[in-house]
Parts: sequence; structure tokens; C-alpha cells
Amino acid sequence: MSLYFDCQTVQACSSLDFADEDGMHFDKSAWSAKRSSVMRKAKIIILEGTWWKKHEQPLVLQYFNALAISYKEIDVSHRTIRNAEDIDYYISKISPSQRVMLYFACHGSDMNLMPSGNKSKIEFERLLESFSKAKSGAISFIHFGCCEMSKTGDRRVYERIMELTKAEWVSGYGKEVDWLASTLLDLAVVMEFFVPRNLEEDRRKAPYDCLEKRFNEMYGNLARKLEFSAVWNTSNGNILLPKHLHRAK
Repeated sequence: MSLYFDCQTVQACSSLDFADEDGMHFDKSAWSAKRSSVMRKAKIIILEGTWWKKHEQPLVLQYFNALAISYKEIDVSHRTIRNAEDIDYYISKISPSQRVMLYFACHGSDMNLMPSGNKSKIEFERLLESFSKAKSGAISFIHFGCCEMSKTGDRRVYERIMELTKAEWVSGYGKEVDWLASTLLDLAVVMEFFVPRNLEEDRRKAPYDCLEKRFNEMYGNLARKLEFSAVWNTSNGNILLPKHLHRAK
């Protein structure tokens, strides 16, 4: 039996129902009991900077660990990054076909990462070198939980990352963002896109429109305020989320 999100039978996609190939429906509680056996682990690798400190000081790990406690199919790993060489190393160590979500948690500015303050700036072109070290199928999702890591005037700059990594999703924020608000949306990206996408082996059945509509209904206002932007490689080609970006005032 292949499980997939059945969006056509759910009004406005406000809640998700599940169906087998014959259209027989069952409720979430029944699926919840089976989900650990039917889906592989959704692996998230957090690459977190030291922020303004010299020593390791994880700020987001506890929130992802709490999520993993509630959802057993999530597997979280954490690594500290201070420079581009750290990113090179950790990306190169991800095994082929793991399809992990790579989540960056550090300062950012104008498409540059600053994992340990201003003196540690990693320019975007150098970051592309790091992504070029990814093995085939190692990374499926990349999310920048950082300030100004989306180019509002040219959102398809993410496609350069996708070409190097073969990732199907890259996202981030186009402005300086509040730490708590952006962390909430980071977790929403995991649960609303990465975990459901990890469930479905057949990309042709992935309910892109439904997932996007549900995300917009629940988090649309916050996403607009933070200038959230994503490029998603689907069976219909690359799509932009949101389709039209409105700069927050």
C-alpha cells in the first residue's frame, strides 16, 4: 500500500486525510500508529554557528530535539561551524542517497554567512564551493535560518545551489529577521514540507499545491513578514514559494 496526501477530498486542504491506492480513507490516528514503520527517518543536519561567541553555544538544537521527541520519524544531528572549511567537511561527509535536510543556523547578511561574527564572513560564491562537495542524493532540502539569505530581486539564485547539490528545495529569508519568529517558521518548513515529502517515494504523487496551500493558510502572514522565499524542484519543474513576493512594509 502506498500512502499519499489526498488533497482532492479535503476541503481547502485545511486538514489532511490519507488514502490508499483504492481511495479507502482512514484517519490520522490510524496512520500515526503505522507511520514509523512505513516511512524512513527524516534526517535533519543542523549546521549552527557560534553566533557572537568563540565557543560552541547551540541555540536552536533544543527546539529541534523537542520536535524529534514528538515525531519519532525525525532524526536530528548537530554540528558547529565557524568557517567555510567546516561546511566543506560536514557536507562532504553526508553519505550518498541520504536525502537529508541541511539547516543553517547562524548570522547572515546580503547572501553571505557569518557563523562566528563579522570576521567569519563566508561569501556566497565560496558557499557554492562548499555545496559542490555534496555527494549524489545526499541532500534533498536546504534551509537558511539566517538573515538576508534570500535575494528578493532574484530569487532563482537558489537554483545555483540546486544545480550543485541536486537538492529539490532551497529556502531562506530576505531580510533581517526576529530570532524566535524565524525559528518557528523554520520548524514549520520541516513539518509542512520536509517530513511529508520524505514520506512519499514517488515524486509524481507529492501534493505540492496542497502542501503550499496549507502552509500559506497557517503561516502565510508570518512568512510574508519575514520575506520567506523558496525554490522547489517538482515534477512540474521549479516553482517559487510564494509565487509572488511582496516586500514587508
